[in-house]
Amino acid sequence: MKYSNMNKLPVPVLAWSRPENIPFPNVWNRFKSRPKNGKSCNIKIVDLTPDRYEEAIQFMAKYFLMDEPLRSSVKFLDDMNDTIRYLHALKTAIETRTSILAVLDEDVAAPEIVGIQILYVSTNGDPSIRHFHDPGEKIRKVKRIANDLMNAADPYEILGTDRLLRGFGLCVKPDYRGMDIGYNLLLCLEKLAKAYDVKGCMNMYSRIQSQVLAERVGFKVYNEVFYEDYKDEKGNALFPIKHTKSFKLMGIKYA
Repeated sequence: MKYSNMNKLPVPVLAWSRPENIPFPNVWNRFKSRPKNGKSCNIKIVDLTPDRYEEAIQFMAKYFLMDEPLRSSVKFLDDMNDTIRYLHALKTAIETRTSILAVLDEDVAAPEIVGIQILYVSTNGDPSIRHFHDPGEKIRKVKRIANDLMNAADPYEILGTDRLLRGFGLCVKPDYRGMDIGYNLLLCLEKLAKAYDVKGCMNMYSRIQSQVLAERVGFKVYNEVFYEDYKDEKGNALFPIKHTKSFKLMGIKYA
């Protein structure tokens, strides 16, 4: 699943592009993590730069697709074609130069990535970055519940804006979970939104941990669907997910 092998699929053209007056790469924040096993570390949040695109995509394939409740419940990684299509959409978001990394704050050329938030800016009327060309069964299952979550609510109307900061995946490396890294990545969204003159952020959160973190930084729930309500023709759960009951559409409006 090399980054360079994803160039044959169609790419949606988004209206927004990163303003030239915003430094790239930029350091958005520095913080000391919450201690874990008696140790803490210094973290900085930085722009995801082209030299780390391949690494970021592999990070998301290894940690996000393996652990994210919806995709892990349908064994998403078992279907190579659907995995490539998802990572291609991820690549499209990455190339807008909006995504951010949490890395160890060390004076080295490529500090260890400990967390990623894939982001893009959507404008009302843009083609969907989540439109998957020739999707397979895994994507169709996930799209079914995602469409139910999104179709009942217009995020632009809810937040009263024609432009939104959107997330395509938040993931922290397993060894660094529980250290407030995900929280600080979400907290950083307000800085990005103000820099890009974006008035709100709207995301879908499938995991209880990310839902709680989003609430901590001020996100509100605007729609919710419950995993147990989705069954196949035999009555079996389509999404056998433990520890999280629902899929939530959550947003925040910035002044």
